[in-house]
Amino acid sequence: MNFITKKAPIVNNSQRTFKRSITLHFALIVVSIGSVVLKAISDVNDPIDLAFKAFLMLVTGALVSVIIEVFYAISDKSTSKFEKYKAFVDPINTGLIIALLLPAITPLYVLILAVFVGVYAGKLVFGGYGYYIFNPALVGVLFAQISFEIQLAVSNTPLQLLKDAITGQSYTFDLTNLLIGNYDSIAIGSTSVILLGIVFIYLLVTKVIDFRISGTFLITILLLTLGIGFVNYYVSGDLSGIHNYMIVNMVTGLTMFGAVFLISEPVSSPTSRETKIIYAVVIAVLMMLVRVLGKQVEGLVFAILFGNMITPFINRTVRRSDRKALIKTLIYSFVFIVFSAISLGFILQGRVIDVFASVGGVF
Repeated sequence: MNFITKKAPIVNNSQRTFKRSITLHFALIVVSIGSVVLKAISDVNDPIDLAFKAFLMLVTGALVSVIIEVFYAISDKSTSKFEKYKAFVDPINTGLIIALLLPAITPLYVLILAVFVGVYAGKLVFGGYGYYIFNPALVGVLFAQISFEIQLAVSNTPLQLLKDAITGQSYTFDLTNLLIGNYDSIAIGSTSVILLGIVFIYLLVTKVIDFRISGTFLITILLLTLGIGFVNYYVSGDLSGIHNYMIVNMVTGLTMFGAVFLISEPVSSPTSRETKIIYAVVIAVLMMLVRVLGKQVEGLVFAILFGNMITPFINRTVRRSDRKALIKTLIYSFVFIVFSAISLGFILQGRVIDVFASVGGVF
């Protein structure tokens, strides 16, 4: 038996990879600064204290990530690469993303453990950048969310209030506050959707993120939330509830942050046009499934890791790169989105059993 080993394509094209990483690096720094400033001027309790904690988390996340990579390089006798700033970019990016995905109330020891698990167990044990199968930052964040659920709990987030509103309670959402990020958020990076939108456009123009993934993801969330909102609010005649449900899901939580920094991560995402569309649709549907049915108010982290897991399968099995395959992929995806939206809407209303009973009565 012959074994053939070769570097991943993203590792071979090191110049393009570094250009992407440094562009993402500056975008993350901008969002980090914006998040801290918005925390400081928000209407939440103790805004200055919260902003300082967020700043401390961001610095700690980046520093711990770099330290882990340096110690690993020492053990691997490859410390020479750290003679240039270029080697620090990816570790800093990973540390910042992990910190941005956690709430500002996160204890520092939880953040340090999350960074260690993400950087070491999620990336370095696989050989470093270009070789891992799961997004390292999300591996660390999922570990923190599962292991330290109580320490990371944030109440009265817009998504939690939306869940309560669906069950009959009444809440009023201020669109301006939602757009500028002036609310209790589940993550530091769940900040002003306006800032994230500007960064989204910038990263699209610079080709750091792929619209076939990030764009499809956002469009799918838009269609799903409109469908779920329609099923739940149209019968009662509350048409405003339909677009309110859509707006809260689109501009809060990790929806926009995921589209900008997470879902288009090139190492762990698919490679062809059709597989990228399928990948984005699956993640969006799974995220909304968790939001609607799960105990957690946010399902993006789990959804993307599941998408990473099925990426090798869809890369091997999906026919790609011709017009017929693209049209079939778009049609099947749209049908799947509509079916998922209607199903989740009925489940949210508790009407699934009645629907099946009426179908059974026809036959």
